[in-house]
Amino acid sequence: MPALVLAVSAANAQSTEERNSAQEWARLEAQDLRLAEIAERLALANAPLCTTLMPLTGMILHSADQYGSTSARERFVNGPLAIASLLPDSPAANAGLRRDDAFVAIDGQRVEDIVPAANARLREAAFYRMADRPTGTPLALTVMRDGTERVVELDAPQGCRSLVEVLLGEGPMARSDGRVIQVQFDSVAALTDSHLAIVVAHELAHTILEHRRRKEEAGIDNGLFAELGRNQRANREAEIEADRLSVHLLANAGYDPAIVPDFWRNAAAYGMPGATLPSFIYPSNEGRAALVEREIALYLALRRGPTWPGHLLARRDSSFARD
Repeated sequence: MPALVLAVSAANAQSTEERNSAQEWARLEAQDLRLAEIAERLALANAPLCTTLMPLTGMILHSADQYGSTSARERFVNGPLAIASLLPDSPAANAGLRRDDAFVAIDGQRVEDIVPAANARLREAAFYRMADRPTGTPLALTVMRDGTERVVELDAPQGCRSLVEVLLGEGPMARSDGRVIQVQFDSVAALTDSHLAIVVAHELAHTILEHRRRKEEAGIDNGLFAELGRNQRANREAEIEADRLSVHLLANAGYDPAIVPDFWRNAAAYGMPGATLPSFIYPSNEGRAALVEREIALYLALRRGPTWPGHLLARRDSSFARD
């Protein structure tokens, strides 16, 4: 199965010696792969709904500058930007790429010449270099393995453009800023595959509906003042839109959307205890369940895709600004 490009090893990883042990590497890699496979499935199935696309290669990348200790050095003996793991039967795996292969060049640009933005890591800069390339031509990668360079061309399918990653450390259970989707490690580990798909679908819906752009254009605060005044109204409206679209994304990817109402009604029991906390932005769990039940009844009576939610996609042209 083709896989999501760069579902990435871990966001803001300041790994301890314990995390860098073989056991911790294995635990993190297992959850990286689960999240990557689910995210790829959603991104590929819903590509027609997305305005920006990227190649889905199946590579999960990491870079040496993510890690605060020296115990990760063995993963970067071939170079500072390397493959953390690969989804089986993905374009990258089928091309013969392997775990710990390091990148020398991407489409002819040397990795040493790729400069991360302020407060960013090399792996993010590499992701954007691959994601922003023109479509329709194979991705050319020069990699280093055991002191030998080789060039590999990947003819990867296109899917919704979004960096999806496991988040270590403090932060919300899941979030999206329109470019990056992050899900907490503990949440990824606790949720079943179908329940994790619900969380990813909700965050991907924010990207597809271009909520970041629309909020910025309307001057909506998504931070300290998110729950006040017009900010609260717009942020709540965005969450409702994302919940409604999420069931369509799931149906297109082959999931039964009818699992969503039960998930929100029992989120704490299923591994999302924070979802039950009172919020001025999110509807109550019962409210979210009722909302998606109505969406399914009106537009997904057969509970399967393909579905074209034009009534929601049209919201991309509407403004969160109000007089």
